[in-house]
Amino acid sequence: MSEPLEVLVERYRGRGIFVDTNLLLLWFVGAFDQPMISRFKRTQQFVPEDFQTIESFLAIFKTRVTSPHVLTEVSNLAKGMDYRAEAFFSEVFSPMVRSMSEENVASASLVDKADFGRFGLADSAIMALVKGKYLLLTDDFRLSQYFASIGGAALNFNHIRTAFWT
Repeated sequence: MSEPLEVLVERYRGRGIFVDTNLLLLWFVGAFDQPMISRFKRTQQFVPEDFQTIESFLAIFKTRVTSPHVLTEVSNLAKGMDYRAEAFFSEVFSPMVRSMSEENVASASLVDKADFGRFGLADSAIMALVKGKYLLLTDDFRLSQYFASIGGAALNFNHIRTAFWT
C-alpha cells in the first residue's frame, strides 16, 4: 500500500472505487447467501466476515465502478455455483450490476500496452480505466503492487481486513 488507508479513502470516497473480480464475486455471493462463501469453491478463501468487511468498506464510497471485463469474469465464475446459480443471477447479480457504474476500454487499445503480456486483458483494462480516476480494491498482491508502482491508487483487501476487525 503506497499511502495510508485513511488517506486513500478520504481522497477517493467521492470519486469511486473499482472492485476487482474475486472481491466483486465475494460481495455478490455474500449478498446472496453468506454461508455459501465458505462452500463455493470460487470464494472458499474468504469467510463470511470478509463479506461484512467489504460491504461496510464499499458503503463508504459514492460510486462503485466495474467493467465488462470484470463482470464477464464474475459471471463465468458464478456459473460454477450449484443449482442456485439461476436464482443468484436474477436476485443478486442483475440488481447489483445495475447499481454500479460501468466503464469500458476497447480491447484493441490494450493489447499493445507494456503490461498486457504480464497481466492479461482484464487486469490491463482495470489499470487503464482506474489510473488517475478511482481507487482499486483487489486481493491480487502482484496487481496491487505493480499498479501502485506506476502511480495508481490500489488497496489490497488484506490491508482493510485488519482495519475492520473488531
